[in-house]
Amino acid sequence: METSLSFVLKENDAAQIDGDPQQEPPSFIVGRDGDDHWIVVETHGLCGGIFVDEAAAMRYARAESRGRPDAIRLAPSLLVLNMEARSGLRARR
Repeated sequence: METSLSFVLKENDAAQIDGDPQQEPPSFIVGRDGDDHWIVVETHGLCGGIFVDEAAAMRYARAESRGRPDAIRLAPSLLVLNMEARSGLRARR
């Protein structure tokens, strides 16, 4: 079974990322989970992680996105990190 990182946006913030991850440059969502951990997830679930503070999360996202300023977005609500499902990015209802 293939494992990937995915996450759920809480509070009815609908988000669906379409496109081919092989052809698009990496883009990242940065935010917090319900336990106040900083989370970074690549929008296609290819990479990401949990970080001690916002500075570390942003540093990782900037490095992985090769410094593209438009490649990093802040989550509008809490994130839930799912490290088992290969379901990609989905909105929680």
